[in-house]
Amino acid sequence: MDFGALRIKLDERSVEADGKLLQLTKKEFDILVYLARNKNRVVTKDSIGGNLWGDYIDDKLSYDYIYAHVKNLRKKLADQGCEGFLKTVYGVGYKFSAR
Repeated sequence: MDFGALRIKLDERSVEADGKLLQLTKKEFDILVYLARNKNRVVTKDSIGGNLWGDYIDDKLSYDYIYAHVKNLRKKLADQGCEGFLKTVYGVGYKFSAR
């Protein structure tokens, strides 16, 4: 999956930002792939949680774990000059905006 300076290699489970390999956790990678597969569409926090944790997700839990992973993912992308791909849709979730 190529998005200009951002390249996601699904078969290798790796991500390159501006030609440099990013060190992502499993959850960060999974979130990025899920959002990229739904590019330019708003994805709810419930949808992200259900996709990543499946039956283990509890509706009563806070979304702090998602916020933390997205924050870390954004920082890693920004550090390599690939900011702006992940947009927050306040009160709903996130959107991957391909350039």
